[in-house]
Amino acid sequence: MNQDCVDWLYGLSAPMVALNKRYGASYTSPSFFPDRTFVDMEDDWGIDSRQALLNCVFNMVDDGHAPILSRYYSVYSRFSESEWRDYCQAQDDYQKVFLAFVEQTFCVCGYGGIRSWDYARMGYLLRNGTTNKYISEEEALWIFSRIATRSQYFYRSWHHYCAGWAIGFQYWETLNNKEDLEALRCELTRASQTHTMKILISDKDSPCNRLPWYTEIDELEKPESLAEYDWS
Repeated sequence: MNQDCVDWLYGLSAPMVALNKRYGASYTSPSFFPDRTFVDMEDDWGIDSRQALLNCVFNMVDDGHAPILSRYYSVYSRFSESEWRDYCQAQDDYQKVFLAFVEQTFCVCGYGGIRSWDYARMGYLLRNGTTNKYISEEEALWIFSRIATRSQYFYRSWHHYCAGWAIGFQYWETLNNKEDLEALRCELTRASQTHTMKILISDKDSPCNRLPWYTEIDELEKPESLAEYDWS
């Protein structure tokens, strides 16, 4: 696999890099923080072993936070204006808040919705897992290649992908608010991670400015060391 392909795969964690730039995060190194020999993932993620890392990644890539809203993004993409209006009217007040959020954000993230929120975070974990020697770089790149297939299917550009991450971040910040619908509505209309997005758009090292979105990624053979995991 040539270096541009490798950089593209690591670029899937770019929103997390921009968020952590001031701490020394890299867009292209196998290690998320090249100057560190170990990254503590136990406090925030409960990850302290290879098994814990792989279980988390394989679960969260497809079943993280995104599926809750993915159905709404899919429906919005298929329905006419009147069908969407009727669909919204049939939902309860709590769901209506999120349906309005989907309608407002679809133009910047598209059908993919907030899937990249999960993809980028799992990329962050994979690269830290490489640092901690929980997984090899070969294993990380194969998993990244599978995330890449999903990403290029659901998104049309780096900007769509990164916007999906930012919208997912905004959604994640509201997860504990299920009672005060007015406060929830306000939280979802407030701009989130604008500084991070500015870094992604302006940084010359960002994949947004270096690599075409529709880069052809070489198909990698699944490492034997991952054969026991029924995931691809």
